[in-house]
Amino acid sequence: MNKIKNTFLFFTLMILAAGTQAQTDAEFEDLRNLYMDEKYEKLIVKGEKYVENDKTRKDASPYLYLSKAYFEISKLEEYNEEYPPEKAFSNALKWASKYRKKDPEGALFSENDLYFRELKESAMQEAGGFMSDQKYSRAKRYYDAICKFDPEDPGAWLMLGYCQIQMKAMTESSMTFKEAGKVLAARDLETLNSVEKKILREGVLNYSQHLIDAGMRDSARVTMDLSAVVLEGDSEFDMLYKRTR
Repeated sequence: MNKIKNTFLFFTLMILAAGTQAQTDAEFEDLRNLYMDEKYEKLIVKGEKYVENDKTRKDASPYLYLSKAYFEISKLEEYNEEYPPEKAFSNALKWASKYRKKDPEGALFSENDLYFRELKESAMQEAGGFMSDQKYSRAKRYYDAICKFDPEDPGAWLMLGYCQIQMKAMTESSMTFKEAGKVLAARDLETLNSVEKKILREGVLNYSQHLIDAGMRDSARVTMDLSAVVLEGDSEFDMLYKRTR
């Protein structure tokens, strides 16, 4: 009898969960349609209403659609006057970070893999320009944003910590590198996509070089050991790796 009751309860909960999901999907269908129709300004107006409404402000979808809308706007010249590209892109990152707070387990993240991959690549390109100009505080903002919307990106944590070192924010960088170490150890690096591998490469090379310069070859070797599974064979990585042995 208990087995029958448990089976009934299981299927009841499954039906309720499916109904809740269907209701959620239907609830934000208007945002999806506006996004598909490229009506980004209308999407922003509607999306902001959802995030300000007590009934829907805890749902992750409106925040994600707002991020997507601002990202598309940042790429289109027709919006440049009302939405300067740098500001629009900054808003895309801001809403992506807010989205992840509402979806800490990343339920929607994998479903939107291509979007977040493109967002990361754009953030990395923007940060790279500031890194070249040694404007580390500005580069830091982009890596910080990546860490917020994807806390499982090891390269972003390493680059964030490296920027903090250059800014002489040693306490913050120490905490950041500890987090980077946790992510490096826990993440299956072979599952990283091409953009994440690029960020990891930059992070490992910059951080390891810093450690070697500081006379901490053992620490540099530990970092490089963890990332060797995907970076070994890269000429710059291999040359630096030899210096830790």
